[in-house]
Amino acid sequence: MRATMLSNATLFLARRYLRAKRSFVSVITIISILGVTVGVTAMIVISSVMKGFEGEFRRTLIGSEPHMLLQPPGKKPVQTQTAAEMAAKVTTQPDVLAASTYIGGTVYAERDGMQSGIDIIALPEDGAKFYMEKVARHRLEGELTPRHGGVVCADVVAGQLDAHPGDKISVYASTNVTSAVQRFRVASDEQDEKKRHAAYKEIKLHAREITLQGTLRSEAAGAYGYTTLETAQQIFGLDGQVSGVLIELKQPGEVKDVKKHLEAAGIIPPGWTASLWTDAGDARLAAMNNERVMMTIVILIIFVVAAFSVMNTTITVTTQKRREIGVLTALGSRQGQIIGIFVLQAAFVGTLGTLGGLVLSALVLRFRDDIRRAIAVLGGGDADTSSDMFLATIPAQVEPWFVAATSISAIVLCLLAALPPAWLAARVDPAVALRD
Repeated sequence: MRATMLSNATLFLARRYLRAKRSFVSVITIISILGVTVGVTAMIVISSVMKGFEGEFRRTLIGSEPHMLLQPPGKKPVQTQTAAEMAAKVTTQPDVLAASTYIGGTVYAERDGMQSGIDIIALPEDGAKFYMEKVARHRLEGELTPRHGGVVCADVVAGQLDAHPGDKISVYASTNVTSAVQRFRVASDEQDEKKRHAAYKEIKLHAREITLQGTLRSEAAGAYGYTTLETAQQIFGLDGQVSGVLIELKQPGEVKDVKKHLEAAGIIPPGWTASLWTDAGDARLAAMNNERVMMTIVILIIFVVAAFSVMNTTITVTTQKRREIGVLTALGSRQGQIIGIFVLQAAFVGTLGTLGGLVLSALVLRFRDDIRRAIAVLGGGDADTSSDMFLATIPAQVEPWFVAATSISAIVLCLLAALPPAWLAARVDPAVALRD
């Protein structure tokens, strides 16, 4: 009975000390609650948005880069039959969605004096079907099914060439251009004028005219150009040869494990190399993760500031209630009971502030794009963004475990912040407190 009465008294005093003399809730209590609310809101919102950007960027890489490319020693062309047999073995693996022979290379494109470079990925008809389905959501104009003598490229390349679907463009294999440059240097060094002019006349670029079939959004689908295997073989002069095997996985995030499995199973022959989609994005993903960590550190500082606000509230109350604490101690209250009064007070502030932070963060994440537009208007910018643009909306990915960890941490930090002043208040000498 006595323990119950003491517990009730502790709770009663904790609630009473939160109130000001002439108002229901103390101003300093409100400030402490708002501090915790802002800290929790900032932590959840920033973490969710940063995680959303990271996830969207990862999905973009997965949706635009080949998951894995197997290339022969020295990246020299290999016979189509050899690559096809390897692709058949790869396809039988449970983690593989599809595999196909492919040709990769760079071509220089020209139209009406305007030029651009295109990184080509050429696939056979069945391979092109499953791969183009992957990038279909990034289509801007025209059709995306490569046909012989046609190419699908990024909008940035089409813009540099001022070309639209249906237009003819001339392409030159990069190897031909390199060879022509080397022969030009040799001809320039020729001292005999007749031989020099003869050498110049022998320098020729073997252009091939192809049709632009369609365009893709470059910021989402990359700057690749897609064509048929037969077209690429004619452009690059590969008679019955390909660059290697292109592989698409069911779980792209496990590409490194799949590579190890294929090597252990002997499916990837010695000397062959495997290029992974993560090779192009690991550095950027790591940079985004580092940025997220730094933002977390900044928000933790806000949390610490909120904890100091709770500590300040506890110090203020213990100073104001010094005489009452002395009376309680003189009447036989134990130190634990005195400490409990102020810890309960901090628990109230932490819990209410955390709940406020959860509600506010949910509202901010729910209306994040509306908030962005409002800020754009106030800043004199354009509030409307095209829905066709990459990242036209602010992505967000809420992690329940992180929300729970943030909530618990906020309350625990408030309790820890209240302990030092509460412990000092409990150790006050009753005679000194009453005399003051």
